[in-house]
Amino acid sequence: MKAGESFVRSCKRPVNAASKVVSFTPLGRQAGARDDESILDVARRAGVPLGNSCGGVGVCSRCKVRVVAGAGNLRPPTSIEVRFGTARGFAADERMACQAVVLGDCEVTTTYW
Repeated sequence: MKAGESFVRSCKRPVNAASKVVSFTPLGRQAGARDDESILDVARRAGVPLGNSCGGVGVCSRCKVRVVAGAGNLRPPTSIEVRFGTARGFAADERMACQAVVLGDCEVTTTYW
């Protein structure tokens, strides 16, 4: 807290002001992620075509992406993602975009871009 700054004012600062940009390769598009936003959410706002048919609840697996860079900047896989990803034979670098919450910069691709 800076001198002369109130405690309440200092608490209103964003907790994580770090960069959270998702790059969609090879489309050449990028978009910033908001707090608790999945790759699918970012893709929708950026106008990136990313398949899905379950409304983002994680059961269709159509939003599968390959994480090219920044895998450590995604929240760990959810139990839903682990269960359905394992059943569908996902590789170690593949994630469900609807379940992968962005914590920092990352780059993803999919087979149909």
